[in-house]
Amino acid sequence: MKTIAFPTPRSRQTSRSTPHGGEGHSAGNSSKQSAAKRKMLGFDAVRGVAALAVVLLHACVPYLQNPMPGLAWSVRDSASRSVDWLFWGIEVFIMPLFLVLAGYFAWQTLSCRGIGPLVRSRAKRLLVPLAFAVCVVLPMDLYTWVLGWVVEGIVEPVKLKSLKFDGAVDRDLWGLSHLWFLQYVFLYVVVAAVVARFDTLRNLTTKIAERLPLAVTLLAAAGVVTLMVAPEVVWGFQHAFLPVASKWVYSGTFFAAGMLVSKVDPRLAFFETRIKPLAIASVMLLVTAVSLGRWNLQYGESALAQSGLAVVTVLAAYAVTFLTIAVSRKINHLSLPLQYLAAASFWIYLVHHPILGLVHLDLKQWMPATAPAVKMAAAFCISVGLSLLTYEGLVRRTRLGRMLGMQWTPSSPPVDVLPMRRESVVTETEIATESVPQRRAA
Repeated sequence: MKTIAFPTPRSRQTSRSTPHGGEGHSAGNSSKQSAAKRKMLGFDAVRGVAALAVVLLHACVPYLQNPMPGLAWSVRDSASRSVDWLFWGIEVFIMPLFLVLAGYFAWQTLSCRGIGPLVRSRAKRLLVPLAFAVCVVLPMDLYTWVLGWVVEGIVEPVKLKSLKFDGAVDRDLWGLSHLWFLQYVFLYVVVAAVVARFDTLRNLTTKIAERLPLAVTLLAAAGVVTLMVAPEVVWGFQHAFLPVASKWVYSGTFFAAGMLVSKVDPRLAFFETRIKPLAIASVMLLVTAVSLGRWNLQYGESALAQSGLAVVTVLAAYAVTFLTIAVSRKINHLSLPLQYLAAASFWIYLVHHPILGLVHLDLKQWMPATAPAVKMAAAFCISVGLSLLTYEGLVRRTRLGRMLGMQWTPSSPPVDVLPMRRESVVTETEIATESVPQRRAA
């Protein structure tokens, strides 16, 4: 069993760092280092594809047979069984995937560079975009949603001015919307920094983590118990400006799991050799979780059903997450379009929400008889396309892009022969994975 321990202040002070933020290596190890870092390029593919999955998830919302409790949307349209399955299938695993990767890279930064650099880098890469989105994107979200409700006849036009609502409308409207992830991840980083700073907490955490089966069991059990008490963490939406306790605990178990994986198996060799069993487990567990979850939403609450649902939901989330990690390990080259998508993914995550809200409203007005699956696909394509256009015109080579840390120019020579830049770590789109080597625009 490997010894698992948080870095001590002394070890952080005496470690030597390369310009990219990793520990110093001799020239004789450079080829091995480059080969290992090429293996990490798969996380950029994950970042780009996962950003699209988030947009696809939200593109499904108006067409659900089983609407997500607590989730307000700009319109409700005709329902589709296939769209419902797609939505809930993505919902089960998408945030656990981002959280595990966020924890994985947080541990790497903590162990290689220490507490201060970890907190400073995540503050810059999470809180600055969050502040921008709260000031710019959330107001657009708010007025898009209210406009949709005015068109739908749910509220009076005067509400566009007063923004005063009653009942469920008011309860479900106010909060960070899709931006909650940024806030939660930064708070997890702060907790990790506090644990690493104080000897008592660090030693206690180390003793638990050294007993790997116990640590894994505790994390999974915490997720299951949380879902048993509050199934709406996954099978609903908890909207607020401050963290919701149940959602914060459930999400935190996956972040902690990512940190544990990073320490025990930093090269992720375990997952690389287990793609087939992970694929089988993922399909079986995901189908079971979605089937049971949809049944529970349709036919009411049952203590036994909720207990089973909690177990299979957590297991499915881990299985799909680890399968994604395993597949990503097989990627050692990124095409230029995939590099571009990875670079734009954080921006897509920030701005797609109000775009989708408007597109859904337009599609319902202009194409009322069109099949829900077709409208969902159209909303997805239009929203991704507009998000990429705004990235190209407003962000990629601008001061705004520099402020948000999202500037990008193509890599040369080819990306698969360049070392990784560890300091380009962020989370949920760019947010949860290390980015490919990028030359920031001057």
